[in-house]
Amino acid sequence: MIYLSESIFILMLIITMAGALTTVLSGSVIYAMGGLVATMFGIAGLYVYLNAPFLAMMQILIYVGAITILIAFAIMLAGPFYKRPKEWTSVGKFIAALIVSIFSFFMFFSFIMKVSWNEGKGVFNLATKDIGRALFDRYAFPFELISLVIVVSIVGAIMLAILSKGEK
Repeated sequence: MIYLSESIFILMLIITMAGALTTVLSGSVIYAMGGLVATMFGIAGLYVYLNAPFLAMMQILIYVGAITILIAFAIMLAGPFYKRPKEWTSVGKFIAALIVSIFSFFMFFSFIMKVSWNEGKGVFNLATKDIGRALFDRYAFPFELISLVIVVSIVGAIMLAILSKGEK
């Protein structure tokens, strides 16, 4: 019998895997970005399932919100894709990618099986309120520095778009 919690976990896994497959296998960059959003929402759902609401909200705010918007800006600023030559793919590249993927999987699996997984010493009890206080008290400067870097990159992308339109 499948319990509700197991079915929610399976649903989050399906959302994450479907989004990842859409990201990797889609022919369109826009569809790939949509798949990336679905993957990130699925990962946030897994964080909620693992009782980590702070990580889930940061996943949604940072990855689904900010990073997806930056990728959308990059897609819009890159220009039309029909003017660029298509990448040539061959059977050899596919076979090489498959071999590297299978080799990586088996190396990862053998590493995981060799590690002795001991039970932790206790529950790490930290509330979201404590994390927020630490971000704005002890780590205020790095927090603001990251936001400044993001703003500068957006302004730089806008300036590049304006200057490239003047050259055409």
